[in-house]
Amino acid sequence: MKKSLWQKDNSKIKFNSIDKNIITDILIIGGGMTGISLAYNLINSKYNITLLEAEKLANGVTAKSTGKITYLQELIYQDIISAHNFEIAKLYYEAQKDAIRIIKKNIKDNNIECNLTKSSTITFTSDEKEISKFDKEEEILDKLGVKYYTDKNILKDKEVKRYIMVNNTYVFHPVKYLNALIKIIKKSKNINIYENSRAVKIKKEEGYYTVISNNHTIKTKKIVLACNYPFFTLPGLIPLKTYLEKSYITATKVLKIRNINGIANTYPTKSFRYHEDDNKYFIYLTGSSKICDKLDYKRNYDNNQKESKQVTGIKPTYEWTNMDVMTNDYLPLIGKISENDSNVLIGTGYNTWGMTNGTISAKILCDLINSKKNKYEKVFDPTRNINLNQVKNFISNTLISNIKAYGLNLIKKNPSWYKDKAFVTKIDGKRVGIYFDNNGNKHVVSNICPHLKCFLTFNEVDKTWDCPCHGSRFDVDGNIIKSPSINGISTDNKE
Repeated sequence: MKKSLWQKDNSKIKFNSIDKNIITDILIIGGGMTGISLAYNLINSKYNITLLEAEKLANGVTAKSTGKITYLQELIYQDIISAHNFEIAKLYYEAQKDAIRIIKKNIKDNNIECNLTKSSTITFTSDEKEISKFDKEEEILDKLGVKYYTDKNILKDKEVKRYIMVNNTYVFHPVKYLNALIKIIKKSKNINIYENSRAVKIKKEEGYYTVISNNHTIKTKKIVLACNYPFFTLPGLIPLKTYLEKSYITATKVLKIRNINGIANTYPTKSFRYHEDDNKYFIYLTGSSKICDKLDYKRNYDNNQKESKQVTGIKPTYEWTNMDVMTNDYLPLIGKISENDSNVLIGTGYNTWGMTNGTISAKILCDLINSKKNKYEKVFDPTRNINLNQVKNFISNTLISNIKAYGLNLIKKNPSWYKDKAFVTKIDGKRVGIYFDNNGNKHVVSNICPHLKCFLTFNEVDKTWDCPCHGSRFDVDGNIIKSPSINGISTDNKE
């Protein structure tokens, strides 16, 4: 599969897969921004901690992000107010500012070289109909005490009708940052890390939990789900509170860079930033959509590459995709997953702003583990009540999307863009996906995702079977690549 700009700098530190039964105080499942930051926060604590990563540390969603550290996130504050109130929006803003301070402090305290660069953040629109929304966001920023700018010439784009810019925001290299934290964690005496160790089952026992990974058991008092998407439906009902969004990203070598990053208040989203290490890069994101939409993956890649080239005039050097968990009320889900159980915690639903939300999530989770009060605990509580606006978003974002994903794949069995080499049919009454590789070898798998039984779509670019409901991915032989599914889709069906 395609690698991101950041993945080329992935840590050469390797950790063993779990190969024995383990007893631990705290089990952290997930080795991205949240899981690694939480482990770092718990160094030298009184707890014995195990961190479990299904693949390689710092190689998932964090490694495929754009690496922005900002509190200006499109027009999110009016969205939060529409679903909640101003006080909640204010707390969200303060959480983002605190996250920025935490990241900067970690970098300074540990002399981390991760290309941290101050970069003004801009949100903009080319649609005159959106101007009133920008007026509203400015009023909210005034109430929050945020200093912002509206100079017309900053983007030098005649199509831009309105924008808001703030300073004191940053960009960085997310993988270099996490690699540095991993090296520090590795030296600690109370934390053990395992890679290529997928958690597949959680069973509640009397006084503890048993987690299964690589056919070994992990007995733990407390579990933290720091993975992008949980591999179970109950407790928490996360599939009902969230939906997934996929974006396409390119990085192009350029001669000049600017200390500015931006995001358009449009759908699909358009976002950009610059990066400099051994070369200068322009990073461009577009094509974002719910994962049940735009299932022609090659066309999506081609469109993103075309748009990026229109901006830079150069073919991109890197191109990749990312998948974000979005919530129906615009707030992350951080804390205990159920009112009845304070020993299973979760951090997810960052709405594409994982650098700050993953960082503040680790702080909140750390405080919960240590029985400390945190001012953001109730704001991000996964068990929070829902209101009418959130119900409307659930219907449009989650319910209709899932129905569409099921229905579309039920009707359209043959991906028209790749029907000669990959198609869906039935064998002995069972729905299967068939793929012919370049050598003419046939690969037959079940076409039903084991997670919640959604039908799978073939990804021509990555040569994978992808779930358009909840994001599980499988290779052409049915092996699981990405959760939430915990089982593969291999089959003994032969024609």
